[in-house]
Amino acid sequence: MLADIITPDLFAAALRMATPLALAAIGGTICERSGVVNIALEGIMLCGAFAGVAVTLATGNPWLGIVAAVLAGVAISAIHAFTSINLRSDQVVSGTAINILALGVTGFLMEIMYGHPGTTDSINTIRSVFRFESNADGGFVSTVWHWINGIFLSHTPIVYMAIIIAFVAQWAMYNTRWGLRLRALGEHPRAVDTVGVSVLKGRWVAVLMSGALAGLAGANLTLEQVGSFTENMTNGRGFIALAANIFGRWTPLGSYSASLLFGFADALQIKLQIFRGQIDIPPQFFLMLPYVLTVVVLAGVVGRSIGPAAVGKPYEKK
Repeated sequence: MLADIITPDLFAAALRMATPLALAAIGGTICERSGVVNIALEGIMLCGAFAGVAVTLATGNPWLGIVAAVLAGVAISAIHAFTSINLRSDQVVSGTAINILALGVTGFLMEIMYGHPGTTDSINTIRSVFRFESNADGGFVSTVWHWINGIFLSHTPIVYMAIIIAFVAQWAMYNTRWGLRLRALGEHPRAVDTVGVSVLKGRWVAVLMSGALAGLAGANLTLEQVGSFTENMTNGRGFIALAANIFGRWTPLGSYSASLLFGFADALQIKLQIFRGQIDIPPQFFLMLPYVLTVVVLAGVVGRSIGPAAVGKPYEKK
C-alpha cells in the first residue's frame, strides 16, 4: 500500500497545494520585513480568487482573470497600508477587519452578480505548461524520467511563477539596495529616515507587493485548481501562510520551503482518504493534518524564531 501512496502524483500534488501558501507567505515575508504585520493575507487571497473568476466569466480570458486578481490584491492591501501606516492603527486589528470584510463582500457580490450564494459558475481552468508522456517500464532511465515528469513537468503557469518569485525575492532581499532598505525598515526605521529614505513610502510598497502576491495566490486557487469560486474557499490558507513565513524565518526561500511542508501534509491527507477503507482511522483525522502541523510548527518555532525588531510597530516621523 505504501508504494501506492508514495507516487509522483503525491509530490506533484504537494507542489500544487504549496503554491498559494508560498505566494502568500512570500508576500507576508516582504511585508513583515518592512515592519508591517499582514494578517489580512486570508482576506486578500479570497478577494483575488473572486476577482479572478469574475473577470474570467465576464471576458472568457483567464489571463485577464489573473491580472484582475493581482489588482484586487493590491487594492485590498492598500486599505491595510493606509490604516496601518498612515493612520498608525493596530496592524492586527486592521488585518482582522479586512478578513471579515472580504468574507462578507465576496459573498454579497456573488449573490448580486450571479443570483445565488455558495458557488459561482464554473470556468475552464488554465492548463499545464508542459505535456509529456512517460511510462515507468522498469528501466532506470524511464523510471527516473517518469518521476521527474510526474513531479515537475505537469503544472500550470502560476506554480512555476511561484518558484521563480521565491528565488528572485530571496536574491533581491539580500543582494540589492531595495532589499537592504526593506530589511532596515523592519529593524530600525528611524535610521532609514535619518538617511533620507521615506519609511512610509517603503512600507507602502512592501504592503502592496504583499497584496499582489496574495492576489496571485487567490488566482491560483480558482483559475488553476478549482475552476470556480466558493464562499470562504481560502479556508484558513492565509493563516497557514503566516505560519510558513514564521517557520521560514522571514526569508522568501524559507517561506517557500515551509509551504512545501504544509502542501505535502495537505496532499497526503487527500491521498490517504483514497485508502481510508484499508486504514481504520476516521476521515476527519486526515482532514485536520495540515492544521495540526501548523500548530505543531508554531509551538516549536515561535519561541525560537526572532522576527524583525520593529515589526508591528507604527512609525511616526519626528
